Amino acid sequence: MSTKKIKVFHGPVNYGTQAGLLSKALRENHNISALSVSYPDTYKRQIDIELRSGGNTIEKIFKHTWNRIFLISCFFKYNTFHFYFGKSLLNNQRDLPFYKFFNKKVVMHYLGNDVELYRWSIDNYEISNMRNMMTPEKGKQHDSKVLKRMRSESKYIDHKIVCAPQYSPFVQDSEIIPLAVDLSNFSYTKPIEFIDELNILHAPTSRKKKGTEFLVQAVSKLKEEGYKINLDICENITHDELRERYKKCHVSVVALMGGWYGTAGVEAMAIGRPIITFIRPSLFKYIDIKEEELPIISANKDDIYEVLKDVVDKKYDLNKLSLDSHKFVNEFHNPKIISKRLIEIYRNI
Repeated sequence: MSTKKIKVFHGPVNYGTQAGLLSKALRENHNISALSVSYPDTYKRQIDIELRSGGNTIEKIFKHTWNRIFLISCFFKYNTFHFYFGKSLLNNQRDLPFYKFFNKKVVMHYLGNDVELYRWSIDNYEISNMRNMMTPEKGKQHDSKVLKRMRSESKYIDHKIVCAPQYSPFVQDSEIIPLAVDLSNFSYTKPIEFIDELNILHAPTSRKKKGTEFLVQAVSKLKEEGYKINLDICENITHDELRERYKKCHVSVVALMGGWYGTAGVEAMAIGRPIITFIRPSLFKYIDIKEEELPIISANKDDIYEVLKDVVDKKYDLNKLSLDSHKFVNEFHNPKIISKRLIEIYRNI
């Protein structure tokens, strides 16, 4: 498939703003015809088209009908479909069998619990966010649903992508495409000077998944010991509000159980705020980065107190980490670079 003929649909979810950012980068940097579409998004992340919702019964029926007709029209307009989180144009992936028949290509981009398995995680990891998120019964149901969906969809997918090495064990023959960040919206901002009170930001999409309770306990203990710490937990706010809150912190605590970092971590680093997150050493075998190359302070649910104590005691050079973090994001999470790799994938399939 030549570059000029590629017409790619991104969606229909926009978790981490990946659909919106990558389609924009394809258009602006490589002149590729690309469109991003998502279901209604309370966070109002960057997207080309947000499907319609809300209103009274008649309005809902009209909007639902419009959405269905629009998505079906996309099927005929585009020849490459970059789907996310196990979703496709129709509910329950009823459209997937038709792509090969019409000679259209499908990429599936996995982002988290769409592939992460409960039983495998707790059997292989002493620290796992899955253990904290689900009961064994819920975990069993989750695994059954995920495995069934993946067995079904794998017959129709031309290329599989995961957004981080923590998901590589669950998707055979997948490629890691790092999370992209809008470098114009999350540009470097000189950090505020850390004198005697440490400002910590934490933006959990799910408190159980991110290990928020362990962070709160650690901060409370340090405060009782006389340390000056301000913890800003950001929830249910827009992307624009979150960006402004990043600028006021010294460090951002991302996640203490998953084993890597997500969108919140990338955005904080882009602004120049060092992050604290749990980096699982065993995951480096999946990615072409050495542990010492990550400008990240690693901490998990068990040692977050000790790590924060060292940060408050100024045992880390936050100014150097600030610059190194921003540089790392520009090299590793740059949409312009990532979109170039996507074009290679589209051509190859």
